[in-house]
Amino acid sequence: MKRILVPLDGSSESEAALREAFDLFPEAEVHAFHVVQVTEFPRDRNKSAYEIAVEKGREILTRADEIADKHERGIETAMKEGHAAKTIVRYAEENDIDHIVMGSTGRSGMARVLLGSVAESVTRRAPCSVVIVREH
Repeated sequence: MKRILVPLDGSSESEAALREAFDLFPEAEVHAFHVVQVTEFPRDRNKSAYEIAVEKGREILTRADEIADKHERGIETAMKEGHAAKTIVRYAEENDIDHIVMGSTGRSGMARVLLGSVAESVTRRAPCSVVIVREH
């Protein structure tokens, strides 16, 4: 049995990657994985930026469960804190992942230079093959 990792960030591109993973690997064990990163300041003074990021992560993984249900598939879900690309690669190494299927926003030019590319970094460092899915 193959073990497939699908990193999710809440974007439509990452959800497209999850659907593609189900299509490409119909018999595989699929892991939906979210890296918690603090990316916004809290509007609610009763919650920290970290708490908000964790809540967002839970919502993303709940959505992954819903997508899996529509495909009549089960998935393993996990969430960890850290640098996105490094944490994805570490998860793949620690969980004996055979393939990574991930979305890409397709940034180019200056946006890519300034923001970097998680997909590109994972592709260079991953211990397994990586499929990059672009949403149509």
